[in-house]
Amino acid sequence: MKKIVFIGGPTASGKTNLAVNLAQKFNGELINADSRQVYKYLNIGTNKGDIELKDNQYYIKNIPIHLISFLNPDKRFSVFEFKDAAIKLIDSIIEKEKLPIIVGGTGLYIDSIIKNYQLSGAQDLELRKELETKSLADLQEILKNKHPENYENLNSSDKSNPQRIVRLIEKLSAKPKVETSDNHYDYVFLYPKNNWEELIEKISDRVEQMFKEGLVEEVKTVLNLGFKKDSVALTGTGYKEVIDMLNEDISLQECIELVKISHRQYAKRQRTWFEGKGRGYNLIKIESAKQAEEIVNKFYDNNTN
Repeated sequence: MKKIVFIGGPTASGKTNLAVNLAQKFNGELINADSRQVYKYLNIGTNKGDIELKDNQYYIKNIPIHLISFLNPDKRFSVFEFKDAAIKLIDSIIEKEKLPIIVGGTGLYIDSIIKNYQLSGAQDLELRKELETKSLADLQEILKNKHPENYENLNSSDKSNPQRIVRLIEKLSAKPKVETSDNHYDYVFLYPKNNWEELIEKISDRVEQMFKEGLVEEVKTVLNLGFKKDSVALTGTGYKEVIDMLNEDISLQECIELVKISHRQYAKRQRTWFEGKGRGYNLIKIESAKQAEEIVNKFYDNNTN
């Protein structure tokens, strides 16, 4: 059975460093499962770290990483598109006798592989009838409460379009056909153990560093390339606040504080997703790189020191 490793968790929890370490130890390649890191030009605000491009392939510390920095900021990348692309990469990596390591904080992306999401053609007509009776404000509230990340990723025109919101709620509410992962993969799910207070401090430090590294200039560069302020990628965590600052709606210091709040809220949603009992994940909470190596070594049946 095909073996893969998942590493998920909230922002700033140390997922990428853990993934790189394991890839170095077990001859692995990384597949990005972060919906923000798929975008080109947005590196600082999405915390891509030391990725570099060589011969049309991205690497991080000499480890290949896929599904990163390939999409324009005004394009969307659905969970089903991610799943299809990731499955092809998993098979390709395994064919090279290497270990696929899927790392990121977008719960739906990881869930789509574990539970083998399939598009369903069935329409819930009762749901549509109910939604069509709602006001725009009610529709926005429904989407915001049930699918906050998807609401956040809508541009301003879509947020004002009731038909667009109805279609999105219908799509997200549809129950995909689910097959057990055991039919396709044998996997282990590693989750870096995190203390909330320490995580908040790390997030604060990371956001401060983003601004020092040039987050504001990064946004200006993307806008100068011709992408609109309401491009899907620029309405995400950290970027929408910088747009507000550039519009002179808030000051730089207000912007920094709001970005910290936005990242904290995002981390809280990620923790709720991954650690929720209803999700059914067999998370293995990792306290050290050595512990992770021991678990993967046993799982992967790799006797290399």
